[in-house]
This record gives sequence, structure tokens and C-alpha cells, in this order.
Amino acid sequence: MYTIRKTFKFEMCHQLFNAYSEDCCGQHGHSYICEIYLTSHKLDETGMVTDFKKIKDEIKDYIDSWDHCLVMPNTFPSEYLNMLSKYNKKMKVVDYNPTAENMACEMFKTIKKQIPELKKVRLHETTTGWAEYEESKTKPPIQTWE
Repeated sequence: MYTIRKTFKFEMCHQLFNAYSEDCCGQHGHSYICEIYLTSHKLDETGMVTDFKKIKDEIKDYIDSWDHCLVMPNTFPSEYLNMLSKYNKKMKVVDYNPTAENMACEMFKTIKKQIPELKKVRLHETTTGWAEYEESKTKPPIQTWE
């Protein structure tokens, strides 16, 4: 089995709902590193799993959609979210708590549609902390508010 890894960097701000740390309950940002892992049992005609540039080209717009974005869970009052959207050009409201774990899962599901060889996504939120998501036979969903 061959495995390759491609990394992407982006800056992002989020606010967590009901976090353990009081600091995380307010808006705060991180310098994220997203690692994507692709696997294959065979190499293509050039001797690669796939070209790293091809990976970048295929998901660049998606990764860029997170860069300098404010990500908010939809559990906050709509008045608050509406006010934030007026002052933030790039904002996503998501139906899950935007933890590294849930974001890694969301990224995996989206990237997998474009790159079927995707094995896992590892999302570094800090230099000492990361979350990882890969499919298994039992597929736990993103933890939503339902």
C-alpha cells in the first residue's frame, strides 16, 4: 500500500459552543495545518499515487474557503450571527460545533467527493494538538445539534 500526504495551511477564527475552556467560548483564531493522506495499492503510469500539484489544484478553492474565515455554530442566537455577518466578509455558519474533530470530519467528507483515494484528514489546530478523521466500517457522523 502506498501513502502520500499533502499539507495545506490556513488561518481561521471560530467560536465554540459550550467548550470546556472559557477561552474557547469566545471568538479566537488558530493557524491550522490540514494534512490529507491518499492511499493506493498501485502507482499510475508516472510512478505516483497522484501528482501533488493535481491534489492542490483539485481542492485549492475548498481549502481557501476556510482561510481567514469566521466559523460559527448555528446554536448561537440569530441576532448575534446576523450582526457578525455584517462585519465579517468571510463567515460560515455550520450545524455542528466547529471543533477540530468535527471540522476534520467535514473536510474529509467534502474532499473525498473530489479525491476518491483520500484515506484520512488530520487537522492541526495548534502545534501540539490535532484531530484526525478517516472512514471506518461504522461511519460516525459529524456531531450535530440534533
